[in-house]
Amino acid sequence: MASSNGLSVAIAVLLGCASHVGYVGAASGREPTPGYPEAVIQWGVQRGETCDDIAKVLYGSSSHVGLIQRYNRVACGPGATLAEGLTLVLPAEVTSIPDAKIRAMRPDVRARPAGGAWSPATPGMPLIANSSVNTLDEGRADIEFVDRTRVLLAPNTLVVIHGTASRTRVSTTPPAAVELSDGEVKAALAALRGQTVDVASGGGRVSASSRDTVVQRRGERTTVAVFDGKADVTSGGLSVVVPKDHGTRFVGRAPPARPRPLPPRPEWTEQTSAEVAPIALAPAGLGVLSASWKPAPQAAGYRVEVARDPEFNDLVAREEVKPDVVSFRAEKMPAGAYFLRVRVIDREEYLGVGAVRRFHLVAARAAGGVAPSAGEITANPYGIVELTPSPALELAIDEGAFGPVPERIDLLQRAPRELRLRERGGAASGAVTSLPVRYTTVGAAIEASRAADGAALEARVELDGLEGIDVAQRVAPRLIAHLPGGVRSAALTGGDRGGALTARIPLPPEATRPGEPLRVRLDVADGRGGVLGTREVDLSAAKAGSPGATAPAPPVLPVLGAYVPMLPVSAVADVLWLGPTPPAVVAAGAAASRVGDGWVAAGQVRASGAIGPLGLDVALRSSPAGDGEAAGSAGWLGARFRVVRLGRAAFELSPTLRLGVPLADAVPPVRVEPGVALGGAAGRLTWVVNAGARIRIADEGGAAGEGSAAGGEGSAAGGDGSAAGEGSAAGGGELAAPPAQGFLVAGGTADAAPWLRLHGALDLHLVHRDGGANDVLGALSAGAEAGGALFGALSVRVSPWRGAGEGPVTAQIAVGLREAPP
Repeated sequence: MASSNGLSVAIAVLLGCASHVGYVGAASGREPTPGYPEAVIQWGVQRGETCDDIAKVLYGSSSHVGLIQRYNRVACGPGATLAEGLTLVLPAEVTSIPDAKIRAMRPDVRARPAGGAWSPATPGMPLIANSSVNTLDEGRADIEFVDRTRVLLAPNTLVVIHGTASRTRVSTTPPAAVELSDGEVKAALAALRGQTVDVASGGGRVSASSRDTVVQRRGERTTVAVFDGKADVTSGGLSVVVPKDHGTRFVGRAPPARPRPLPPRPEWTEQTSAEVAPIALAPAGLGVLSASWKPAPQAAGYRVEVARDPEFNDLVAREEVKPDVVSFRAEKMPAGAYFLRVRVIDREEYLGVGAVRRFHLVAARAAGGVAPSAGEITANPYGIVELTPSPALELAIDEGAFGPVPERIDLLQRAPRELRLRERGGAASGAVTSLPVRYTTVGAAIEASRAADGAALEARVELDGLEGIDVAQRVAPRLIAHLPGGVRSAALTGGDRGGALTARIPLPPEATRPGEPLRVRLDVADGRGGVLGTREVDLSAAKAGSPGATAPAPPVLPVLGAYVPMLPVSAVADVLWLGPTPPAVVAAGAAASRVGDGWVAAGQVRASGAIGPLGLDVALRSSPAGDGEAAGSAGWLGARFRVVRLGRAAFELSPTLRLGVPLADAVPPVRVEPGVALGGAAGRLTWVVNAGARIRIADEGGAAGEGSAAGGEGSAAGGDGSAAGEGSAAGGGELAAPPAQGFLVAGGTADAAPWLRLHGALDLHLVHRDGGANDVLGALSAGAEAGGALFGALSVRVSPWRGAGEGPVTAQIAVGLREAPP
């Protein structure tokens, strides 16, 4: 959020300096006093003492009187006595140190030494006499002087650091530290020790005993707003004292106006409370800050600021907005503590008292599970929640006691229902943020049968909902069999790369007698005894003379994508949307489309299936019938090989290769289509993506030559204007197959019932045509497939981005036989 302050500011900062001897650490052998850049001592002023007296005693000469004012804002004129009992902080020896330093800054700040060139500024940069600092459009800077006073620079502000002995020897009143030409300065003391920050503006002067006083100058008008302590404002020979939350102004050298109350702080809305610090999670280390306030009467605008400290010296953002803007939202904020302040700007352009709200964003991550959201944690019950500890917060699990925020919470060991967060020491306020913990579902599918020798049961188990979890270490699953005579169990092992787990449990002797009926309940439990799945199976022994039971058949996996996807009547868009493992299906149907001034329809026959990881498919389309123009009869043969399968088809990946061959003369020539298919299943939903390219491996009409029966102009097939004349599907016109095209087909399915599957897909084609032109074509399709082994299918395709030879709407109907859905 960029600052709206676009004013030009020029500031001259005057500091005294003593004789240059050397910087601390080079000329001084003493260690710096904590909090100071050099070794310092304290001096208690006696009655009648002057700065010259102290300089002679400490440093041997009154020429070093400038050192008295290094950390003390006192008047050191000739013969001027200091207040008795005043405690001064003085350098322990004669030294020369930089007058100021850049304490902190935002980007877009530059600096230059006296007589030098501008260069980028850096935090901690020392500023010696006559150095300059300039904040540009997006820059801010915090300059700290040796006496710990600070000047915070808004964008487009210029500061000049001076070091002249006249500061201590000419005037009985310390000169202003800041001279403001135009713009805004915030003056701040590190601590109130009887000192002031002095700002000169136009013909007046502001002497602030304050941690937060804002001085604005626009043209000849100077406005002062005091938010802490007080300030003496002098202009035109008159002075006024401005207390906290009051302001005044003067024009040129005119006397200042009587102090008036500043606009009151705005009220937060009911959804936003100033007393309760909102605490939210920051998934992936990035969170959201938001607040809203009630419109303030007489408001001409608002100033909104976000800072990392309660004094708003470390600003993250500042913006002045119109009066109809009464809410704030910042996204992608790094984890940490933040402070939001909203001030009213009234119609006289006085800056009002700020309403402040605190925020805490806690970085959170669910290892081995779903990422947390801002207001709750959704995680795998076997996962770990990782938090970034904050010393400002305390955490409690469920109804337990509050304590420091831990770095990790093991959900397997603690299984919390909620996490409660509050600010440290917030027991009295009772303000607690509750974050519910919701757990994902974990299940087990069990298949079991007798072993070939009849002496044991063998089981295969598929676990769902454990992606990213170390199953062996975190879950430790076991198979429990409730057998005659007692319960037996065995560890489930295997499952490498998402495969099934297996276990073998010996049967008791009474369960192995031929012809003896045996029904067994099988449970899958984790290491804590929690049941993940259960099933009852028939393990009756085979009768005498009959073959023993075979090993259990693997579970039927879900089909990814549609059984009979749309096959458009087109030489470009007839790309089939097939999953990495094609379903076992045979189907026949027809598709019809409005093309040009007439309707065309084409029949089709399709078949597909898989042998292990190898998938095969064939699609044949007849020549079109009707009074419109369309691509002719063609056949496609395809193969794909599944290289990846995770779990119960949670993810599959297959490279693909299809070959298009002509089935009649007036069709596109041979084409090849390499690509890739990937997809997955989650419950009743599946998704499939096909991507690849289609390449024409012979010139259009190359088999018959120009003027042949395949469609040359004036050919034997009818000459100019005949059914196969110029511009036909085989003649190289817009209906022809392009030399090359890329395609992307993506969609999903949902099983509304065991017998009904709904599907939808988007197909896009980047077409490179003869002559070098490129087109982008696309369409949306949707359909339904209903039935069991015998089923029917209906699809509709809408083509908002189409080429010649394609209609705006294509409908397809088909019937077929398939392997019964799982």
